[in-house]
Amino acid sequence: MNYWLTFLFTLIAAIPSTAQFRYVPKRPMPGEVVSFTYTPSATLVKETAIEGRYVRYAGPATMRLSQPATATAVRQGNDVIGEIKVPKNTVSGLLMAFQSKANPTLTDHNNGHFFPIILYDSTGAMQPHAIGGQASVLIRTAFPYALNVKPDWNWAVQQYELEIQTFPANRPQYWADLVAAQIRQQKPNYKKTALANIDTYLKSRKPAPTPDDLNNAARLYDQLSEPALALAVRDRIKTVDPTGDAAQKARAGAIRAETNTAKKLTDYASFTAAFPASPYRPVLVSSLAEAYFKAGQFRELNTFLGQQELKNSDPALLHSFAQQMTDEGRGIPQADWLADRAIVALQQRPQPKNGDSERLAQLRSYQATLAYAFDQQNRLAPALATYRQALEGIEPETTEPRTNERIWTCAVRANRADSVLPFIERVVRVGRVTPRLRASLRDWQVKKLGSVAKADTYLAGLEVNYRADRQAELAESFVNEPAPNFTLTTLDGGTVSLASLRGKVVVLDFWATWCGPCIASFPAMRKARDHFKNDPKVQFLFVNTREGGPVSRVRSFVDKQPYTGVIPLDVSKRVSESYGVQGLPTKVIIDPKGRVRYRSLGYSGNADATAEEITLVIEALKQQ
Repeated sequence: MNYWLTFLFTLIAAIPSTAQFRYVPKRPMPGEVVSFTYTPSATLVKETAIEGRYVRYAGPATMRLSQPATATAVRQGNDVIGEIKVPKNTVSGLLMAFQSKANPTLTDHNNGHFFPIILYDSTGAMQPHAIGGQASVLIRTAFPYALNVKPDWNWAVQQYELEIQTFPANRPQYWADLVAAQIRQQKPNYKKTALANIDTYLKSRKPAPTPDDLNNAARLYDQLSEPALALAVRDRIKTVDPTGDAAQKARAGAIRAETNTAKKLTDYASFTAAFPASPYRPVLVSSLAEAYFKAGQFRELNTFLGQQELKNSDPALLHSFAQQMTDEGRGIPQADWLADRAIVALQQRPQPKNGDSERLAQLRSYQATLAYAFDQQNRLAPALATYRQALEGIEPETTEPRTNERIWTCAVRANRADSVLPFIERVVRVGRVTPRLRASLRDWQVKKLGSVAKADTYLAGLEVNYRADRQAELAESFVNEPAPNFTLTTLDGGTVSLASLRGKVVVLDFWATWCGPCIASFPAMRKARDHFKNDPKVQFLFVNTREGGPVSRVRSFVDKQPYTGVIPLDVSKRVSESYGVQGLPTKVIIDPKGRVRYRSLGYSGNADATAEEITLVIEALKQQ
């Protein structure tokens, strides 16, 4: 191994351990406990509850083991600390990302490269696959997509090349993934380069390419839209290994690549006749199922799946179909059959080694989807019974707000609201509700108690502890700075000054008509503003700034929006600069004493969570 090359990579890999992400021991081995410290990025710095998500990685053939897991982590001052018990076998490293527990869309994945924990052997040497395995996470797992990470293919190519240079014996395992990453780079003449690389590799294999080499080449030719070359390579496999695993894999690959559903089905029938016990049958069943689903042929989908052995159906895939269909209101009768089959298929799967918790969570999710399919068909009795199954034994804090809303609205329609009320009250107490559930519960209580005031008092009593806890969490991130004074002309021709608002909680929402996230956040700000519409001690100011155009553009925009309110015009940008606005949208909340206590940059995309946070901050500042 080249000493300087190894030293260079070790230096690169160690960078996170000296800056934003650190861990000990510095050279961990499989089976050890790794303690890590993470300093939140700007995306997460204001989050009070942050969790670590990670996957293990090793050689390409074992990446199927790379299922995401959650690392135990707690906030300690400005840092997040935690630990991971590294598996003893089949692991060369771990890749980590961090996300907000309250809003999982807020994620720090180190610009798509994640935070690596590199493993070593007992001699202090880096484990094989410690470099290339990181890139394989992009190619061979769903981890990046679950975190909405846009893959950096330049980085992936660099990691693969470094792995092959550092561990030349690993070239047969990585050459195809390297070429696949080069294809995705889409550099000039990438196709010509990829074809040349495939040809060079196959010719370098002495005395001849293995069946796996040829299978990988066929897959790459498919990606490059070279069906003749792919067919020729698969024909070579038939002569090398006509009935073995490689031949089955080659035929399965051709069937998966087929775009004509009718021909795909015919080829699948031929495949199952030739290889009735092939391990590739489940993959082909999924491929055909996806073809029917994408075409919207739900009846044909169910007919096909009903003809297959249950063991060859992927329960997660069936559930994803049912969930999407129920969410979109399409093919509902077929959706409840799919959800039910997913439940049965899951229950027949061998019990995972990590115990019951993950299996139970999957089962509860599948049952909730089945219940919603019944619900949408107005089959209220089985829907309510199945919702109860989905929520049985689950702590209120871990329930899904959308499912809570659905069981409540189903019970109301079935005139059985009293039967689920104790459960609903428990989830309201811990904040696991949607605005629609809350409004429906309030309306139901208005009828039951006879007045709006009594219903509001009832809800306030349920939420008092949750709101106090959330306010305490938010208070930990409060700032305490003097609020610069200002006087601005408003869009309607009036004037407004901060001095005139002394004694009130003032919300400044800095925005511009060209700012997409600003516009996206308007519904959340409207909701928060409307909550205080009758409160003289709260004032919202929607400060237009950095517009870069005439006031008429702002007026034209506002005339088309249901966004009435006081709109000061910061034409000179002096106010936004004095408040340190670095980007739009920025929200600043000033307490009655004229101090800036809260600042937020950007928009998470979650209107309910944003409105709740703004509302809770205002209520906390009113009490001071």
